[in-house]
Amino acid sequence: MPESAFSYDDFCGELEFSLPKSTEEQRQTWAATIIERDLDLKDLSRLLFSEKKTATRFLWMLSGIGMKSQSKLFEALPFLLELSGKLDPAYQTAFANYWLIAGVPPENEAQAIDLSFQWLMNPGITVTIKSRALFVLFKLTKKHPELKNELVLCLEDQLDKHSKDFRKRALKVLNELRTS
Repeated sequence: MPESAFSYDDFCGELEFSLPKSTEEQRQTWAATIIERDLDLKDLSRLLFSEKKTATRFLWMLSGIGMKSQSKLFEALPFLLELSGKLDPAYQTAFANYWLIAGVPPENEAQAIDLSFQWLMNPGITVTIKSRALFVLFKLTKKHPELKNELVLCLEDQLDKHSKDFRKRALKVLNELRTS
């Protein structure tokens, strides 16, 4: 689309209208546009206050943005995490994926550690989120070695409570934690 033909308001309107029934391909196209035009994710985050399908697909699109540009997602994470407190609590688990993709901003490390341990221990959280939280915590032990023992105890507690795939991931991380 030529520069003169692009309208930020039209783009936002298209997202709000089309996100609820969007495909992964469409979200990838929009993610590319957001990155190429350096659109502010803080401004676009108003879509999180839309109806549930729009908000959910916006969260999915944020993952796509992070896959294409880790720095674009990373710079918005502190704002988005703060905003998540005003949203449906279920939306917060998306951060397990964002932190895995883009990393944890230093100002969010304490909250990321707390949330990741909560997700890992909560029987109501999906194994997918638990696995992502596990890897976020594992990465954070490189920077904060004092977390190792707590993560080891947590993983030992969770080993037999989930799928074989989770157990396999947890054992791999436990092995690395014990040998490092």
